[in-house]
Amino acid sequence: MEAREHTSKVAVALVHHPVLNRAGKSTTTAITSIDIHDFARTCAFYDVAPVYLVHPAAGMRALVRDMTDYYLNGPGGDRNPDRREVLKAVRCVATLDEAQADDDYRLWYTSASAGGERLAEASDLLKTKGKHLIVFGTGWGLDVASMPEPNGWLSPIEGVGMVRHLSVRAALAVYLDRLTR
Repeated sequence: MEAREHTSKVAVALVHHPVLNRAGKSTTTAITSIDIHDFARTCAFYDVAPVYLVHPAAGMRALVRDMTDYYLNGPGGDRNPDRREVLKAVRCVATLDEAQADDDYRLWYTSASAGGERLAEASDLLKTKGKHLIVFGTGWGLDVASMPEPNGWLSPIEGVGMVRHLSVRAALAVYLDRLTR
């Protein structure tokens, strides 16, 4: 996959492992095409990059490479040059540590519930020195016991309806919109 230099202070990671299942046990979820396209497009809209997809299985990472290659180097990009540009930001890695090795990121975890004591508002990240990696979990959330210690947690998105949490793609859009507030 072709690498592209980005100057954004913020990157995002969508973690598929280690995450929790509904019983609270550590598990792995599958990457879907909607993860790839929606995360990349939303991040491009807010000028956030790179977009890390974290999955331990080589087959899942190969699927991402095949799907993005269709647009980056194949006929999909000829028909849809905007999608080619957007997908240049996607990086598929085996672990969150591998994403952190790309740059000196400060880690910020997200959760539908208050994650820890060090809560921050998304809007504060752009005012804070350094580069930031906002980490989203699939399944029933991040298995933080099996992950690197974060710099802190972003304040959860509070809704008013009967559903407790948003889809991860909707949460991404809300958090990135809050960066600019």
